[in-house]
This record gives sequence, structure tokens and C-alpha cells, in this order.
Amino acid sequence: MPFAPNVIAVVLNALMLVLCLPLAIKAVPIQYLYGYRTSRSTANEKAWYAANAAFGKGASVVSAAALAAGAVMLGVRYGTELVFWEYGFALLYPVVVLAFVVGAAAAERALNGLAKKDGE
Repeated sequence: MPFAPNVIAVVLNALMLVLCLPLAIKAVPIQYLYGYRTSRSTANEKAWYAANAAFGKGASVVSAAALAAGAVMLGVRYGTELVFWEYGFALLYPVVVLAFVVGAAAAERALNGLAKKDGE
């Protein structure tokens, strides 16, 4: 039996949250597989940890909110027979992309602040 799309949406947001938390607490060293990797973020360790902490925090907030909304929607959906809830789950898929966008914006903001601080 395949997973229902609404369960997949919740699992994707949970996975995004789990992957972002180590970045947020600065537990991921510079490497080639995992993290916010740009030429500026890999320039040195200070930039790496600042960018990845900002990315992890920003993306974690979005993912946690989507995960909470999805969990509530799962409970409501399976407690009633409201067909329109299926369309609500479709909104959880773009939130995964939104988490990346928010995280990247936060990381770039952190890198800009770091560059400004180092320039002074």
C-alpha cells in the first residue's frame, strides 16, 4: 500500500527539520555533502558556521511550522470526512521549498553581516 500524499508531505517537512537542526547548532563542519555551500560560506570556518547556523535556524522555523500544521491536519482529516483538507496538504509541499528559500536568505544575510563586520 503506497503512502498517502498527505503523509508524504508531513514526512518531507519532518525530514527537512531533522536535517536543519544540526546546522542550526553548528554541529556540521565544512564538507562537501551537507550544508549551505557557496563560495562565500566555504571561505573559512567562521563564515561556514555563521551561514549554516542562519540557514538551519531559518529553515527549521518554517519546517517546524509546516510539520505542526500537517500534524494537526492529519488529525482533523482522519477524524472527519472533509475532502477539502486534501488540498490543504498540497500547500505543505511548496513549504519545503520555502524553507530552503528562507534559509538561504538568512544565510546570505549572515554572510553580509559578517563581511560588514570584518570590513570595519
